Amino acid sequence: MSQATKLYFEDVELGDEIGPAIISVALDQVVDFCSLWGNPAPNRFTDQAEAEKIGLDGPIVPGIMTMALVSRVVTDWAGAGTVADLDLVFRGTVPHNQPLHVGIQVSDTEQDDDGNHVQCDITMTGPVPDRPYVIGTARLNLPSRD
Repeated sequence: MSQATKLYFEDVELGDEIGPAIISVALDQVVDFCSLWGNPAPNRFTDQAEAEKIGLDGPIVPGIMTMALVSRVVTDWAGAGTVADLDLVFRGTVPHNQPLHVGIQVSDTEQDDDGNHVQCDITMTGPVPDRPYVIGTARLNLPSRD
């Protein structure tokens, strides 16, 4: 997903839906992320046995990596530097090697002395859309065409 043109406040309407962007996270991506993060393998994110030790069915995507993936979907649509706040709630563990559907819906727009603000609702689901892994909101600051 890549933004072809600059997004302006005037281009956004209440109820606009973006996506879902479909992404998948492979084990090697999680291993690389954990290594950079300072949490080298094996751990609950990269190893079946370690995940099972703490009651998980298998390795999971780290929450901080999930937040980065969601943030990338938002900035691919709205542009770099537009995210003022990202607030996510994890409703379930995020699995490896499965399609993850990230949807964005514009829930509010506001102009004030501080700028042009767009509030978006975010969901990340797997194969069953009514069982979200992640829900949340993003507050964006968008430029005006003027």
